[in-house]
Amino acid sequence: MLITVAIAFVLLNGLGVWQLYRLHWKEGLIADLARTESLAPVPVDSLLSPNSETEFGKRDCAPRPLARKACVASERQNKDWRSVTLPSCTISPDRLVNMHSEMDGTPGYRVLTSCPLASGPNLLIDLGFAVDKVTLSAPQTIAPVGRLRPADKVGAFTPVNIPASGEWYSRSVTEIGKVWSQPLRGDYFLVLDVAASKLAVPGIQQGPVTAPLPNRHFEYALTWFGLAWVMIGIFVAFVRQKQTQAQM
Repeated sequence: MLITVAIAFVLLNGLGVWQLYRLHWKEGLIADLARTESLAPVPVDSLLSPNSETEFGKRDCAPRPLARKACVASERQNKDWRSVTLPSCTISPDRLVNMHSEMDGTPGYRVLTSCPLASGPNLLIDLGFAVDKVTLSAPQTIAPVGRLRPADKVGAFTPVNIPASGEWYSRSVTEIGKVWSQPLRGDYFLVLDVAASKLAVPGIQQGPVTAPLPNRHFEYALTWFGLAWVMIGIFVAFVRQKQTQAQM
């Protein structure tokens, strides 16, 4: 029993330490988001080269694994969440995807389209949130302004897209690109600033331009550390009780 308690104590404290590492990581993300908010928009092609989604670290980073990892992270830091501008872009009625989503507890859709870059694949554009599915009766031209957001990672519980029936649950550039018959970048997409881009599509409202970043890792760390020491207290009480019973 002592061995089991010792192993459990180490594991619980290990989880607490892991949460402290997560806390440090999350604080870095939050600080980076704050940093990008103070930067003026730059042309998107100054940040995204045609092949940059497959070239992180290939040209200027050292070959050593740890140095390379830090260098790649630095490259991404210069792009993630940056405010950018795109050349004038025409939104075509046949190139809209309404992806199931919610905002502030209200179910609805994220409205997606794409815009060309100077070269390379098109960039997926998140136009905003709509309660009902959005359609266009005619093309609309905008000058996109927004923030570059790293591509989503599809969660294990995210429903599968059904392109044939127009049911979308994730921003899968592979599937969307096939439907639109055009290649799309797989590393970033743009979250549109509706007002700055002068988008005038009925029903579309501004959605969050950044991902929510809750930071409760310190609480979680205290929980794991607390459980470890509560377990020790219970074990000590149990041992003393057995000793008392043995002496009677």
